[in-house]
Amino acid sequence: MHKISDGILMMRTNERVCSTVYVLEHEGKRLIIDSGDGKLAFNFTPEICILTHGHYDHAKGVKPEWKNVFLHPADFSKKPYITVPPNAKKLDFATLSFGPFQLEMIHTPGHTDGSICILEKKSGLLFSGDTKFAQGDYGRTDLEGSEEEMQKSLARIDKLGWKLLCPAHGYLEQREDGKLI
Repeated sequence: MHKISDGILMMRTNERVCSTVYVLEHEGKRLIIDSGDGKLAFNFTPEICILTHGHYDHAKGVKPEWKNVFLHPADFSKKPYITVPPNAKKLDFATLSFGPFQLEMIHTPGHTDGSICILEKKSGLLFSGDTKFAQGDYGRTDLEGSEEEMQKSLARIDKLGWKLLCPAHGYLEQREDGKLI
């Protein structure tokens, strides 16, 4: 695990496909964003797991004993590339407080119908899943997404004033005062 900020860590494998897992820690409890493809070893059980979307490289790492796993309702579908863990619940909240962290769920369709980004409001970290990657790249829209929806979602999140982009694949990206640095 690598530290990004106070109480925020990231886990990743050397494999290109597996998504990065972000871990928020507070008083011995953990919330994770995405679960990877099942190849990451978790030596803990998270209190909460929020999936940025239902592709297997983000959702297949969910363990049966995890009680609070959330996925946007639009990704509870029978589409061929969507993996819905059996213990997943429909994401039914727009904000979540977890210790000192204030998380805002932002629906960002385009990569999948139920893609979300999560903004940690105090620090300005944006956990962008496969919606937005570093250097202007974004997740593919040709499987079951929509290029038109993706462009709307990208425009929406670029107005949020995030400071550090934490995508599911690739590099972190920092910006200050709306400009990349």
